[in-house]
Amino acid sequence: MIKKQPTMISISPDQIQAQDRYKLATGSVIPRPIALVSTLSNEGVPNLSPYSFFTVAAYSPLILVFFPLHFKKGEELKDTAKNMFQNGECVIHITTEEMAEKANVTSGLYEYGKNEFEISGFTPIPSDIVKPFRVKEAPVQFEGKLYKHVPIGDGLGSSDAFFVEVVRAHFDEAVFDDFKVKAKVLNPISRLAGMSWGKLGDVFELMRPEV
Repeated sequence: MIKKQPTMISISPDQIQAQDRYKLATGSVIPRPIALVSTLSNEGVPNLSPYSFFTVAAYSPLILVFFPLHFKKGEELKDTAKNMFQNGECVIHITTEEMAEKANVTSGLYEYGKNEFEISGFTPIPSDIVKPFRVKEAPVQFEGKLYKHVPIGDGLGSSDAFFVEVVRAHFDEAVFDDFKVKAKVLNPISRLAGMSWGKLGDVFELMRPEV
């Protein structure tokens, strides 16, 4: 039997509009875990913002990386990036379903100097090593210091890659199991395209082939 192959649509990213590149990227690279990043300005004002351009970069040392995009109204840098350039410290939290609505509130394009802890209702608690506050409601919290900054691109849609070395990690005892994290208990959420978010859903295992 001859099966008809699906028709592929081929696109050169540099020949389409920036917004269309964004829609294709965020609709294809899914699901994306959400880092809720806490920073502190040199004036002592807390900032809290979610980032789905986020992943693990290495584990010796333990490095996480997130990418604030350049698109804020009237400004080149997001508040998180400004604070990272000022003092290079942050706390990265894994966003869970229970945190979703408040985390979404922190995504607003507020004026620099606004305290998203107060706006969202999240509870700030002191960190052990870095100055930015931790989010009490988050079951996984990574205190970090800037390891390396890499600018990517220029103008609208470009970003700053902040590689962050974890200097202290905190886990709710309910999700911690002998240096493993209970995914179902953690109940993380993700970003999809547009206004869509995702839940963990079904989990399955596959054994890696022995070669």
